Amino acid sequence: MLLFLWRASLLYMFPLIIFTYGRLADVSFEAIDSGVNSHKWVIIGAYLAYSIIWLLANRYLEQLLRRRGRR
Repeated sequence: MLLFLWRASLLYMFPLIIFTYGRLADVSFEAIDSGVNSHKWVIIGAYLAYSIIWLLANRYLEQLLRRRGRR
């Protein structure tokens, strides 16, 4: 179950980032969706940063699990 949630986090983090950005920046979803590019670039940048962190953490966790399985 945890492995599924970890892998699915790439999907559910995008709406969570949009929601969090809207709350922190005090911007409505309509303003984000209306075509203001600065909001969209911040959200896309945050999602790409999360994706990179996820890939690095996933690589580390896979190596850790392989080492634990060999013992």
